[in-house]
Amino acid sequence: MKLLKSGRIPAQRQGTIIELICRKGNQDDLGYIWEQIITDKLKGEMKEKSLLSLKESFQNRKIVPAGSLNGIAALIDQKPPLNQTAVELAGLWKVPSAAEQLQELALSKTTNNKLRIAAIDALVSIGGPESIKAMQELTRDHSPNEIRYLGAAALVSLDLNQAIDAGLKILTSNESGDPTPLIAAILDKQGAADQFASAINSQKISEDVAKKLLRYMYSVGRSDKSLSDALSKAAGMAGAEKKLTESEFKQLVVDVISKGDPERGEKIFRRSDLSCMKCHAVSKAGGEVGPDLSPIGASSPVDYLLRSILYPNQAVKEAYQTYMIITSEGTIVRGIIVDRNEERIILKDANGKQIVIPVDDIDDEAEGGSLMPQGLTKFLTRDELVDIVKYLSVLGKPGSYAVRSKPTIQRWLLMKNIPELILSNEHPDEELFEEHVLRASGTEWTPQYAMAAGLLPFEELNSLATNSKLLLQAEINVTESGSVGFRINSAADTKIWIDAHALESKLENQFPLEKGLHKLTLLVDLENRNDRGIQAEFFKPADSKASFTVVGGK
Repeated sequence: MKLLKSGRIPAQRQGTIIELICRKGNQDDLGYIWEQIITDKLKGEMKEKSLLSLKESFQNRKIVPAGSLNGIAALIDQKPPLNQTAVELAGLWKVPSAAEQLQELALSKTTNNKLRIAAIDALVSIGGPESIKAMQELTRDHSPNEIRYLGAAALVSLDLNQAIDAGLKILTSNESGDPTPLIAAILDKQGAADQFASAINSQKISEDVAKKLLRYMYSVGRSDKSLSDALSKAAGMAGAEKKLTESEFKQLVVDVISKGDPERGEKIFRRSDLSCMKCHAVSKAGGEVGPDLSPIGASSPVDYLLRSILYPNQAVKEAYQTYMIITSEGTIVRGIIVDRNEERIILKDANGKQIVIPVDDIDDEAEGGSLMPQGLTKFLTRDELVDIVKYLSVLGKPGSYAVRSKPTIQRWLLMKNIPELILSNEHPDEELFEEHVLRASGTEWTPQYAMAAGLLPFEELNSLATNSKLLLQAEINVTESGSVGFRINSAADTKIWIDAHALESKLENQFPLEKGLHKLTLLVDLENRNDRGIQAEFFKPADSKASFTVVGGK
């Protein structure tokens, strides 16, 4: 603090000092940092980083800056990303004077989804009659179902009875919209799943909606019996799952070996209703909650793979053992422990999100079994189960499913809505491309994963195209400068960029890259292409000194 107040710290070291103060300082220390922020003595990137440090201090240690917090209002009116962090802090610090602004953000038709969710979460944290009134307004019939579900989800923490009434009204009125925010909030609230199950049993919801809710439950590793039973009944999938006899199990193993089809199995594994790739990666592309399955077939016999799917809680490896934590506010958090000290626990949930829980907020904790839920096979026929196990059994073995040794692109990002300026401009200049593509918000992109052999299939992407076009992006991390090559199976009807520099539309390109993260972008026109998909890789040209890795993950 003395160093900071002296004004003699070089600008390049100021951020480190502020971060250290926020990590270890008391309320008065943080109050000084807060004052520097709201009086504009900290500017630009330093202001953003300081706000994030204050947020981390609260999440880890529950420390709130001394003095008035009303200055948060001016920050909420700032441009992104400052306003996003300010909204989150208004909720964490429970600043009542920010409630009116937060309500405006939550209810405005022009607020982007990420900021709206943050404003809703902040209002829930602040609580009170006005917050309930705002959430009720969000659930009205005049709002789109996506927003109505967000309002009902927020009501779960404020008034559970109202939340369930509002949620069921939306669920039974029509099938549009994504109900997962509601079911997620129900699962996160202690006792809410049983109450919601009772309400569902007394109402009529469609089979498709029930399946959506059930799929989400299983995708986050939850199989709460009362709610699972109620949703299964509504989805037309009722009936207790019968445990296989030993002879039935052995016959299933025989059928996997003799009749299973790995190609069909891979397609089943990639299905969205099963959410396998939400938790697991293949060839380093996919979720990072469960183990990477690339070598699983080479190290695990068929009976082990089959048993792991049918009875996931029987043998959970220590590194993937989940914990269930109930907070003093009755919130249930379930995930794998990433880190733990005397101040906080960090859990990684089934979505890969890291959640920080201060130790003082923990009311109870217990082991929670596997994140892969019992009952996921409800969505599989017997033949599909045989095929998916066959697929897993060949992963890592020589042939098409061997562990990848070439730097193929396995994880792509797809832009959900391609800007018209990019679609209509035959040769967009570098500045235009940089602004609308390279600097586009992360929320504009959705991950897409190539198959084990490296092909990204068009049949899975057709519905995501904008005017029959796909904008795909891959990332490469260069650790040693030099020439890097890019090779693609077909360059027909495809534009190629490395960063903002346009390349020739040909099967192979080479280009110099400096150290750091670089982005390869493809604009693919599907209208005249008749191939199955894109298969691409980076390579190191002869005599090149470059060293690099292709970015995978989620």
